[in-house]
Amino acid sequence: MSSNHDLDIEEKIASLIGAFSHKREVILEVLKRNNYGIDASALELSEMPVIEQPPSHQPPQFRQSNNNNYPSTFSNRQIPQQPPQYQQYHQTQQQQQQQQQQQQQQQQQQQRPPQQPQQQQQPQQQDKERSELIKDIENLIGNNSLDQSTIYAVYQQSNKSIDQTIKTIKELTFDPNEELKKIEAEIEMRKKEEEAILEAKKQKEKQEKELKLTELQQKQHAERLEREKQQRLREEYERRLNMELQKKLEIERQEQELARRKQLELEQIMILKKQEEEGLRILQEQREHQEKVRLAKEKEEEIKKRTQEEEARRSAVRAQEIARMSKQQQLEEEAKRLEQQKRQEAEFILALETKSKEANLMQQQAFYLKQKEQENLQLIEKQKKEIYENQIQIDILKLKELESQNQSKSMLEKAQQEIQELKKKLADGESKFNQETVKKTSDEEELKKQIQELEQQKDILRRQIQELEVVQKPRLEQLEQELKNKELELHNTIISNQVSLASSLEENSTDTIVVHWNLENKFEDGAPYWIGVFPTHQPKNDRYFSFKHIEGKEGLVSFPFVIPGHYEARLFKDKYTLIQKSSSIQVGPSVTLSAHVIGDEISVTYKVNSESGANVKDWIGIYHPAQRNKHYIESLYASISGTITFKSPRIPGLYEIRYFLHPTKYNEQAKISFEIIDNDKIQIVSESQSCLTLSPDQNFDVEYVVNTTAPSSSDWIGIFPVDEINNKHYIHSKYTSSAATGRLSFRAPLKTGDYEARFFSYAKGKYIAHKVSNKFSVFPQSN
Repeated sequence: MSSNHDLDIEEKIASLIGAFSHKREVILEVLKRNNYGIDASALELSEMPVIEQPPSHQPPQFRQSNNNNYPSTFSNRQIPQQPPQYQQYHQTQQQQQQQQQQQQQQQQQQQRPPQQPQQQQQPQQQDKERSELIKDIENLIGNNSLDQSTIYAVYQQSNKSIDQTIKTIKELTFDPNEELKKIEAEIEMRKKEEEAILEAKKQKEKQEKELKLTELQQKQHAERLEREKQQRLREEYERRLNMELQKKLEIERQEQELARRKQLELEQIMILKKQEEEGLRILQEQREHQEKVRLAKEKEEEIKKRTQEEEARRSAVRAQEIARMSKQQQLEEEAKRLEQQKRQEAEFILALETKSKEANLMQQQAFYLKQKEQENLQLIEKQKKEIYENQIQIDILKLKELESQNQSKSMLEKAQQEIQELKKKLADGESKFNQETVKKTSDEEELKKQIQELEQQKDILRRQIQELEVVQKPRLEQLEQELKNKELELHNTIISNQVSLASSLEENSTDTIVVHWNLENKFEDGAPYWIGVFPTHQPKNDRYFSFKHIEGKEGLVSFPFVIPGHYEARLFKDKYTLIQKSSSIQVGPSVTLSAHVIGDEISVTYKVNSESGANVKDWIGIYHPAQRNKHYIESLYASISGTITFKSPRIPGLYEIRYFLHPTKYNEQAKISFEIIDNDKIQIVSESQSCLTLSPDQNFDVEYVVNTTAPSSSDWIGIFPVDEINNKHYIHSKYTSSAATGRLSFRAPLKTGDYEARFFSYAKGKYIAHKVSNKFSVFPQSN
């Protein structure tokens, strides 16, 4: 605080020294007496006489102070120079001070008090003018710290010159700090002005750049709009071509539909014919049944006849048995007689033994009797053998009679059963025939209605085709002309066998393609030639990856920094006159792919043969083989795991998996083909699939597997007669509840006949059969 106070005193002393001619010590003494008030000190100094010589004409300077606490601003900064009129002002001021000194000396001689003011009291009018004058000076000076008496004293010392008064007051009130602040403010203002100028310049440059950028963007936008317009025109042209092709395909499809309907009509007619043949067959079966009944009756009569013959044969056997038994009794009687005779002979032999005389006679008789006995024994043995044989024949005849009785009984029972079955079949056949005739008449009427509707649709389609031909004929002629022009262009760009174009990778840089060309005798002096590197899949010649102009008949050209993919080099003359193509070449690491169809999903395994492996920005797409790389069915980004899963397209056929490396957009690095096979099926579950027979109202299951269409809660399975054409006439039906595979339970129909199960996919149509099961039959069980 003391340093600032000293600085303030020094500034006041310097200001008073610049205004008055007194010594520094006098001015300091006056300031002390007036408590350092600059106004009172200035008033007192103006009334004091100057004893010593006036100060030099140099402007007031700040005294160098040894106090290091003073700010460096006043010691190092140069004080602003005084105005050019400063010396002239001090000369006039010196003259005035000399005059004042002379007057003061005279006053001292006259013993007047030194403190008495020089100015005498003026009249009231003079005071008014004085106050107005001081106000004008204050208005001109502005804010100042001097009072009116001081201002008026300075005005008098300046010979009543307002300009000199203003200058003197400004010098008296000169404050270096304020001036420095003003200078610093001015410098700051100039800096700000310069910064504002620089900022304005920068803003102007920025605006110019923005304007140029806007113009460039507008130009690019216009070019982009032009390209988009051309692209839209090309797409519109392709769309129209596709629409025309689709219309042609639609016409062909309608024609095929007509042909199919005709085929269906023919099939229905064939079915009717088959039904007629079936009716004739049933009639034939009825006739055959009647014939069988007749034959059964004849067979029954024959069996009766055979039974009668068998009864007669049995009576004959009984008669033979009676005769045999009578003959056997006779033989037994003969045997008894012979045995009695033998006893008599034995008695006779005993009598002969008693009689020795009659021994020879008895011997002869004995020999004769023995011979006769032997003959009788032989005859008895023979008769016994015949009896035994007759007994065996009788037993055989009895067995045969029993067998024939059983056989005839079983034949009668079987014949009766066959007759009953034939009668039942005949009744069923008659009822079925009546039903089929009724159904046949209704089907014939329905077929006639369908044929009439088909004929009407055919006429409508024929008229539509004629209208399309009339409308599309000019367009077709235009397309034919464009096709001829394209063929002519292709003919003009036929690849010459004498021109060679080969591309390869540089040994030290795997992303640089080196192309060698040799035009041979096709080279023309002065003609422009250029080579472009194209993605192999790109058919358009203006969609090159990079190009370079070439000179000479033969040479090499390289294309560095090629992103991964398959490329080919194309040699052009002029703008787009194609001369030759090179073989395809792969840039970047190889990729190993494999695809597996598992149910309704496709599992893809891949491996990028490089140090970094797969990138999460790589992507994989599913395509039809003829589709371009932009038109994928589905795409997914690759993952580090090396495996990814797609939803199956479901439609059977050939497909491709294509792998794209980052930063490539639509240039595949590798591709692999796979096939979706139609394994959909529906079948009746049974131990024997070849011959399946059920009873009426019997439970059975239907298994189904469907992967070629999207499952829906509206998919359903129905039970139909085999010969039912209309899919709305089902017997039983159930929904599958959005399941692609499963098993549903049904009950067999009550009527006998052949039936089948049909699967209906909502994606194909509510009443369009997707799959048909194996056939099963319904017959009542025999007790």
